[in-house]
Amino acid sequence: MRLEDRIVMITGAARALGRSHSLLFAREGADLLLVDSCGADGPYPLAERKQLEETAQACRGLGSRVVTAVADVRDSGQVEAAVAAGMREFERIDVLVNNAGLLAPGGVLSHELSEDDWTRVLDVNLTGTWRCCRAVLPHMVERRSGAIVNTASTGGRVAFEMFSNYVASKHAVVGLTKALALEYGRYGIRVNSVSPSTVAADPALGTGSTADVARRMGASLEDYERGSSSYHALGRLVSAQEVSAACLWLASPESGGATGTDLLVDGGFTAR
Repeated sequence: MRLEDRIVMITGAARALGRSHSLLFAREGADLLLVDSCGADGPYPLAERKQLEETAQACRGLGSRVVTAVADVRDSGQVEAAVAAGMREFERIDVLVNNAGLLAPGGVLSHELSEDDWTRVLDVNLTGTWRCCRAVLPHMVERRSGAIVNTASTGGRVAFEMFSNYVASKHAVVGLTKALALEYGRYGIRVNSVSPSTVAADPALGTGSTADVARRMGASLEDYERGSSSYHALGRLVSAQEVSAACLWLASPESGGATGTDLLVDGGFTAR
């Protein structure tokens, strides 16, 4: 029970990686503040309130106390209200996992991106991460303790074509992680990021973004995953559970000496 008696806030918690993180953290003893935008407009169908509640119920079945909150990370007021709901129930937040993110709009040359296409991805992936950190950090500073895990990407280490907005946002998340680690280490707060490569679609988790990327690239999900696997040293895509395990380590006392670190979970994608 590596997170026993810990309170963990997870954004984008309704499905996909967020659901995987939530279930693993619940198994490890955490109580949870699960946050998702639930029906906000997006470039592909985003999670619904029903999916957030399904995740919450599954975590309760594992023994966790769970609070859910609907909040779009593009809206500071909604983020602050979600944090306030968690504080009312739990009185503290020990860990923040910034999982909410968008892969699209993209799939086109940079000059073909609209300003809204560019802004939407940066606002969710980068500024949304900062908004959540800003809302939680005062409470962590007061307690002189905390851990933050930001979701970056192999797109934060290397570049790939047709998704310059996503690549720019994830490079910036890595930089933000390092800056926050330097600023808040003196308060006993650790800030790290995890960088997955393409995560294999998992119907049980309600994954949707990988299929959308495949569609934008003119391929079926199966063909896209097969082609992407060939660029990984392991010859396969990483699983959601493998990414969740990395987040768990960064959130737990086992990684007590790690801050300002970006942990790759990429099957060797960036080793080339």
